[in-house]
Amino acid sequence: MLDILTQYMKSGIKDTVKKELGVEVEHFIVDRKTKKAFSYYGEKGVRHILLELMKKYPEAKEISGEDILGFSTPVFTITLEPAAQMEISIIQTENIEEIKVIYSDFFTDLDQIVTPLGGEIITKGCQPESHVDELELIPKERYRLMDDHFRKTGTGGRQMMRGTASTQISVDYTSEEDFRKKLQAAYFYTPLFKMVTDRIKKFQGEDIMIRLFRNDIWCRTDPRRCGILPDIFKKDYGFKDYAGYLCSSPLIVLPGENGENYTDKTACEAYKSRKPEKTDIEHIFSMVFPDVRVKKYIEIRGADSMPADGVYAYCALIKGLIYSEKVLDHVQEFIASANLKDEDIRISEISLSEKGWDGKIYGIDAVEFLKTALVKCREGLTAGDIGYLEAWDWFE
Repeated sequence: MLDILTQYMKSGIKDTVKKELGVEVEHFIVDRKTKKAFSYYGEKGVRHILLELMKKYPEAKEISGEDILGFSTPVFTITLEPAAQMEISIIQTENIEEIKVIYSDFFTDLDQIVTPLGGEIITKGCQPESHVDELELIPKERYRLMDDHFRKTGTGGRQMMRGTASTQISVDYTSEEDFRKKLQAAYFYTPLFKMVTDRIKKFQGEDIMIRLFRNDIWCRTDPRRCGILPDIFKKDYGFKDYAGYLCSSPLIVLPGENGENYTDKTACEAYKSRKPEKTDIEHIFSMVFPDVRVKKYIEIRGADSMPADGVYAYCALIKGLIYSEKVLDHVQEFIASANLKDEDIRISEISLSEKGWDGKIYGIDAVEFLKTALVKCREGLTAGDIGYLEAWDWFE
């Protein structure tokens, strides 16, 4: 199984160096007056909104299970998270302006449907008013099985599934060495990514007094499959290390001839007597949720959901840092000279959670760490891309 999972990641190696980004943004749809979440169900529910939205795209192909769960177009895919948070996944492109056009058009189309229903689209890391116990899961068996599992592994699973929303950026790699450098750089900057996108003031109707609150929820969900990868700063970290990580976590959901079933077996145990199909392999990679996840690309998952201008600025930040050989080499030198360990990431996040921008990242003042990152980031961007970084100008 280790060799199969390793080969899957190797098959993601790209021959040419492109600075393409894949972008995913999750949205809460809530009542405009009460800020309470819209359910999937009902005449004005997210199911209805999804069907109306799909009508705007004649080329759309429905994604269904027990019911409609999304649709795809040539430039984006719409899916639903456990409590009907709506996610858009935009095709990979080097052009942030293209991302802006696609996302802006989608948001306008969605708003034209949601507003007449008395609704509002919210892009924040947590559900502002609705209590998670009030929110029904969408009709998807995988989510029901995961919901039951997370009740056993921590106090954050129910909150994570029903009450959080994120922005995720994916990047490609061109070799196993490039994979290691980008994965480690993404983890190196994860405390910063979480901090610059943190805007949570309320959750379930209550004021939030700490920073990085969505991160706190994830830390309380399931430590075996969330958070920081073990030995992530190891000098020779490679595909087999990540494959070993995958094999150490119970699958939760095991697809079978009669649908999906709960399992506490790991992938190695579940597929001991049979070779996994392509869909099985993809499923194995999807059942872990670290801050930076690997499939046939590297998925950077630490950021909260945020307004459109923040999304474009965040894209520029990721592009300028993770696709710069100069930055990757700087990160490698820092990791080696400071002898960074997994725990140093966690220590930095605790400092930011408790002290905000007065905290420290790897012993460096957080604001100074951001300023340095922005300088390095700009060196690898075009003039057009640099313009999107204006969202961070208040640090200058």
